[in-house]
Amino acid sequence: MGVRALDAPGNEPSVSATSESAAKSRVKSVAETALPLEVGTVVIGNDGHISHSSADRALHFRFTACGIDFEAEIAGQKAPLRIKANLGKLPYSAESPDGRRLARSVLAATDRLRHGQILLSDEQDMVLQGELSPPTPRTPVNVIATAVALILDFKPYISLLAEAVALRRPLIERNEDDMLQDTAAAET
Repeated sequence: MGVRALDAPGNEPSVSATSESAAKSRVKSVAETALPLEVGTVVIGNDGHISHSSADRALHFRFTACGIDFEAEIAGQKAPLRIKANLGKLPYSAESPDGRRLARSVLAATDRLRHGQILLSDEQDMVLQGELSPPTPRTPVNVIATAVALILDFKPYISLLAEAVALRRPLIERNEDDMLQDTAAAET
């Protein structure tokens, strides 16, 4: 059995072996990154492989809490976490005067919140906006904990707004004589 030099013709590494070693070296580069890994520092390249990135990149994600869909964003490594959610339309006065009054009171009270408020858009949407800086290191756990802290600040106001939207003008109870009179009037 003869021995051939590694660089001899015919001993070129196969494409799969080259791809496999490149993938291992990329995993190795991520594995050698100082822990803890912060959000935005691990990326998937155009070739589908993971790698470490020190670039200042924005992070966007969505989540649901309290039955509400939220959008979240961290614009860069030093930027605060910003959350936003549409809580629905302000009730119409004709639909529910008490609900509208309660909703407006709740909206006004959110001025007291330290990290955001609930605003009324031009289209009469109640929009929650909050902002808080996650602690460092900005690990996924710390970012999610920051989002939860914001939601907990807003929770009492969200509950009151849900009650305001649920309030409806009571139906007028009519007795049978009134309905018979309406039927007779309609027939003539």
